[in-house]
Amino acid sequence: MVYVGKLLLNDLKNIVRDRFLLYAAVALPLGVVILCRLILPWLSENMFPLEPFYPILFMLFVILVPLIFGFITAFLIMDERDENLLTVLRVMPISRSAYLIYRMFFMIVLSFLYVLFFPALTGLIDIGIVEYVPIAVLLALFTPIMALIVNIFANNKVQAFAIFKLLGGVFFLPLFSFHVAGNLKYVFGVIPNFWTFMALDTVLTTGSNDYVYIGIGVIIHLGFIAVLFYLFNKKY
Repeated sequence: MVYVGKLLLNDLKNIVRDRFLLYAAVALPLGVVILCRLILPWLSENMFPLEPFYPILFMLFVILVPLIFGFITAFLIMDERDENLLTVLRVMPISRSAYLIYRMFFMIVLSFLYVLFFPALTGLIDIGIVEYVPIAVLLALFTPIMALIVNIFANNKVQAFAIFKLLGGVFFLPLFSFHVAGNLKYVFGVIPNFWTFMALDTVLTTGSNDYVYIGIGVIIHLGFIAVLFYLFNKKY
């Protein structure tokens, strides 16, 4: 527990010390909230009625939260890779697996808290907290997927930026499923957040959760995390 406290304190120091990470953790989510709360309503009133598109816009913006925290996690791990901390952990009282679990859990919690308050902050959708919590959990579970993919395939921060941009485009693809008729939309099901979007759309449409979507989403997210966790440990 002492080591977890030290790691947590060190993470907070690193985020505050690094202006880019601080911007990503604070300024970027705040900018998204301002865009949703002030700019979109103004555009809707004065230029083009956007209210019918608010649910899709909410999905577009809320997925940015786990992407952002996944990116922060990826960079924290990458810095520690460069400092050979992952090698040092082999002879430390805390194992590397425990370190990775802590790192993922910490960022999942932060992502969950941001996501949980996102509907109230943005005002784009009206959803009950009870129905929204399982969806917020799914969104938060997306955070370590992003972080692990970046660290598995990127050898430096330049490559990390490139992969992040590529993945950002991939993980927005499930939004197109709402324009696909019938069961053909399930071709997007290989992308984890497809199930999150389906579950959220069901709540917004019917007012209740579809636990089939939520259950499949949990299984797919945890499956991705397990496989990526294995590949990361195998590489480093």
